[in-house]
Amino acid sequence: MEMEKQKIRDEIDFKELLRSPLRLYGWFFVYFFLLILVFGIFFGHKLIPISYNQQNVSATDLSNVKLDLVEKKGGIIPAVDLGALKNPTKEMISRGKELYDANCKSCHGDNGLGDGPAGMVLNPKPRNFTALDDWTNGRTIDALYKTLQEGILSRGMAAYEYLSPSDRFDILHYLRTFAEYTAYNLSAGTIQPNQIPVEKAVNKILDEEITILTKIQNAKVKIEKSENIPGAVVLRKFSFDLEKSLFTFFSNNELSSDKFYLIIKNAPVNYGFRPAFVGISNDELRTMFDYLKSIM
Repeated sequence: MEMEKQKIRDEIDFKELLRSPLRLYGWFFVYFFLLILVFGIFFGHKLIPISYNQQNVSATDLSNVKLDLVEKKGGIIPAVDLGALKNPTKEMISRGKELYDANCKSCHGDNGLGDGPAGMVLNPKPRNFTALDDWTNGRTIDALYKTLQEGILSRGMAAYEYLSPSDRFDILHYLRTFAEYTAYNLSAGTIQPNQIPVEKAVNKILDEEITILTKIQNAKVKIEKSENIPGAVVLRKFSFDLEKSLFTFFSNNELSSDKFYLIIKNAPVNYGFRPAFVGISNDELRTMFDYLKSIM
């Protein structure tokens, strides 16, 4: 009877649930599991499309673009003014700079040093136009033109045969502003040195040798008779081979005492002087040198 008297209530009292929401805490794990399950099914279904590395490409896809040559009438390209090769005009050099900036600067750099950004990955490095040695084809006008015409495959140098001859020459004129290149002035006279027969040259050398040997013998006699002269005393003090020492002096008699000392000091024994000659005083050196000058 008591049970019958109890008021029949709803299975879930939503008003009471709002007042005490913690009553749903037991269902939290169920909801969380269902959420993870739904997310996992969705992620697994989209896994393959997500793994694709897709990005927007800014460059135009040319695979479907059809290109064709422009119709134009053939003819003879005007000949190059060979007279201008020797004295290029400012317009030619200016035009050469424009062509250089468009075709060459990326590898060879702004100042032709071979330090352009595109040349950093090249091995060997691009040509340094300021250097005067080790050019593959040479650095004359015809050699430089050959390089632009044919390229240098082994060094990664492309051929520029698509440029007109005049454009190529303009580039060459601009390249030659980076350094002083050798030029042969064929219109100027050539200095021809003097020339004598070999036999006459040999005789002149022998005459000079005989003259020096004669001076040495005469000097030895004077030195032997000058026992107490200060210059002779210093010479005998530092020389162990008088003839060799005198030969060294007579072969270099146009020098000053200081330069004479510099010649001998590195190897005094080879010149007939004792090793102690290296420590000779300035007064002794001048005394000996002046004495040798006086007996020549």
